Amino acid sequence: MTSKELNDALYDKMSKEMEKYKGWLLTQPAEEILQHTYEYSMKLDILLSMEFHELDYAHAQVLLGSPTPLEDVYGYYQNMDCGYLDTLWESIQGRADDVLAAQKALPVYNHSGTYAHEHGELEAYRASLKANMACRDAIDDAIPRHYDGFSLDAEGAREVISLFGFDRTLYVLANTVRQQDWDGRYSSSNKKWAQTIDVCENPDSYGNDRQCELVLRSHPGLINIFIDEARHQHLLTLPITGEDIRREAERLLNELQRRKEPNSPNGSHFMAKLSDDFMARASSNDQIELRKLFQIKGCFLGDMKDRPGVFLFVPKDADRGLPLRKPRTSVRTKLHEAQPVPSTPKPAAKNKGIDR
Repeated sequence: MTSKELNDALYDKMSKEMEKYKGWLLTQPAEEILQHTYEYSMKLDILLSMEFHELDYAHAQVLLGSPTPLEDVYGYYQNMDCGYLDTLWESIQGRADDVLAAQKALPVYNHSGTYAHEHGELEAYRASLKANMACRDAIDDAIPRHYDGFSLDAEGAREVISLFGFDRTLYVLANTVRQQDWDGRYSSSNKKWAQTIDVCENPDSYGNDRQCELVLRSHPGLINIFIDEARHQHLLTLPITGEDIRREAERLLNELQRRKEPNSPNGSHFMAKLSDDFMARASSNDQIELRKLFQIKGCFLGDMKDRPGVFLFVPKDADRGLPLRKPRTSVRTKLHEAQPVPSTPKPAAKNKGIDR
């Protein structure tokens, strides 16, 4: 379902909930009806607010998952200090935020049902299993919606991650690859990655693995592309490492050395753009460390008015053949290497003197 379809479905569900509430109210005595006048009016206004606004995909999805979204939003609204239409909309968004945050914060329970039963953790096991299955369904729903017949766009992976977080999304994806490790449509890289994700076996009373229930039903080739994007999105959240900085420097140097003519607008410099992935993760200090790796005289990092991004500029007459600086050995390592190896102590010499 698209974001608009989810909002339409949510509005329809709330409307039916309102009709059911109204039907119940009309069967009550007059005094009881009067006591519910405010509630009835506010719920009508919540529906009115839904007509003029649209939630994003994730927020609409989590509210739609509630059996009583209208009652939930009204309850959230009652706990707010200020009011009316703007506040009603804030209540809709706020309630969706709460549900979404709780869903993303729910940890993946990575033990078997038997273990959960023996340790009194069945409630956590069932909640996690329910969320895992919902995540599986969300991925299977997102793939065909974001596949145009030629390519699978990145928004599908972002959409599912916004609903369930990285841990659960990657868990479901890794489980699918591990269950179908024989399928050549999954890349060797993704098969190797899947083995790094801790997915426990969960046998039932017949010896069958319940994890098979979490296997995605979409085309493996499209799942493989989805995994690539999910892994890429996760990578962008991780702190950058020295190895990442050096890898980016090597890429830039190779690009500069391949060019035969200066490619800056005025022809005075060779230039290479820092990758968007690197810039999404790199701090200003990381950029400084990147620059320090180059021995080329006069090179610098800068931006351009008419082009987005950050570039490494090298004067056209500079020696681009110089290699990157070698990483320095830490002082602690040097001191450790400089320490003499203790020799085996010699046995004490016998006393040859006269005993007294």
